[in-house]
Amino acid sequence: MDNQLIESLVTIVSFFNRTDRDKAFIKQAGVDLEAVSFQLFVTIGRMQPTNVSDLANLLGKSHSSVSRQIDKLEQKQLVTTKDGEKDARVRSIVLSESGEELKKVLDKTRVEMIDSALKDWSENEKKDLLGNLEHLAMTLKILNKNFKKIWWKACIVIL
Repeated sequence: MDNQLIESLVTIVSFFNRTDRDKAFIKQAGVDLEAVSFQLFVTIGRMQPTNVSDLANLLGKSHSSVSRQIDKLEQKQLVTTKDGEKDARVRSIVLSESGEELKKVLDKTRVEMIDSALKDWSENEKKDLLGNLEHLAMTLKILNKNFKKIWWKACIVIL
């Protein structure tokens, strides 16, 4: 069962991480957003306020690559940045008003696509899926918090 669980999780993550799916999604939503910036934009919308370092770590991209994409999103007036309150070297990033509007369009399209994909599922199956996904999400959040604590303790020991 463990292998089946891992295979299912990899299938799900792979489904959502494909650039070709991002392009199709952007086209269906009818928005002007490059596929390269799509994941970053969506992640900012879910994590805001955030910063370049956190985004780079989460997306597995270099700091400079994420920073360049942030600059492009800022030029399109989809995000706003400001110097961090605690550290001026850390830019705080949030969606702008037009970025929030774009997020609403993307969220609506995402709901439509999921509804279409699950159209043959009963309401009970959807509720069971939601309950299991929420349980998994909570478990992973706790795991992530514990990982951060362990990681910081390891850094302190190394230093």
